Amino acid sequence: MTAPFSPLRGAFRSVWLLRGCSTLGSQLLAFALGLHLYQVSGSALDLGLLGLVQFVPSLAFALPAGQLVDRFAPGRIAMLAQLLNALAAGALLLPVPAGVSIVLVLYAAALATGATRAFEHPIHTALLPSVVAEGDVSRAVAWVTSVAKIGTMVGPIIGGALYAMAPEVAYGGALGLFIVAALLAATLPGRSEKLAQLSGLRAAFAGLHVIWRDRVLGGAMLLDMLAVLLGGATALLPIYALDVLRVGPVELGFLRAAPGIGAVAVGVWLTYRPVARRVGTVLLSATAVFGALTVAFGLSRSLPLSLVLLAAIGGADMVSIHIRSALVQLRTPAELRGRVGAVNGIFISSSNQIGAFESGLTAYWFGTVPAIVLGGAATVAAVGVIAMLVAPLRRTDDIHTVTSIARQRR
Repeated sequence: MTAPFSPLRGAFRSVWLLRGCSTLGSQLLAFALGLHLYQVSGSALDLGLLGLVQFVPSLAFALPAGQLVDRFAPGRIAMLAQLLNALAAGALLLPVPAGVSIVLVLYAAALATGATRAFEHPIHTALLPSVVAEGDVSRAVAWVTSVAKIGTMVGPIIGGALYAMAPEVAYGGALGLFIVAALLAATLPGRSEKLAQLSGLRAAFAGLHVIWRDRVLGGAMLLDMLAVLLGGATALLPIYALDVLRVGPVELGFLRAAPGIGAVAVGVWLTYRPVARRVGTVLLSATAVFGALTVAFGLSRSLPLSLVLLAAIGGADMVSIHIRSALVQLRTPAELRGRVGAVNGIFISSSNQIGAFESGLTAYWFGTVPAIVLGGAATVAAVGVIAMLVAPLRRTDDIHTVTSIARQRR
């Protein structure tokens, strides 16, 4: 008889703490980088380029990162990634050499952390099934996703407090967290068995092949991508707060935190009651609720109501993340988890970036409120289309008994 799942026992504890430390460290560093850059350059363009500098390497290295994670122990790859993050944070604590612009140093740190970001999804996709039993993956996903959401939520608050003391204090805090994360990754076990490996171009695009063949995985990722692309109301929060609700920066801070609070609350619930049955229906329903709540948020003129709606949006999104992450890990062959995780990361990163651009463009064309309302309505419509076109996703029931095409044909 196997022992019941516990988040504070065995290798999973290290995985959970690793995710928390790495997420919080990344949030501290990202906050300090952005504010420091704007203070020294005073250029909104420089600030925009900072995001591009981080996005390009994360996209360029995504597929190679998936191959490396599948070939070597994901814990060792995670340790190296966290050490590179630590080097980037540590470099910002050193005096800037004469004749070198601080802006270039900040961009170099952003470039390094953007490269390590490419490894995030492959590592965590491969790690969880290697440290917990298959029947516990869904619950483990909820624990790991919740701690990441907590880090995302409190990171800017802690980063602001540390940066107020001095930028070096924020960079030092990030450095310490990255070192702890690297030490935790070093304690994770290596591979217990040698997995079959592909070679050449077939290996590079194996993750894409799995998702293309598996309509459940492909449908789930397409659903998430469309929801983020079309329903990205959070990208317009500064405009919404100032021009629609007519509130100040303090209220804007609460609006930004509200989705994270809702996500953490639902995430804690899912650690005890993970979605295990009728997962396709629940995934489609949660995404439709996400779109409908976005429409309601766009129409709201009350700060308390808007806060509640944003928290509910974050909760609905958490259900979607929980199911999609569990599907990716359970339906993917062990030797391909890194590469499928890399493709999933590309979907998420691209949709976040392009979704923010789409929201800004539609707000410029139609106005802030119509952009939010139209985006939410389009999300609901997209759910209906995918539900009709991707029947295997709609019919998926027990999350622990589904088997991917790739596994069936091995």
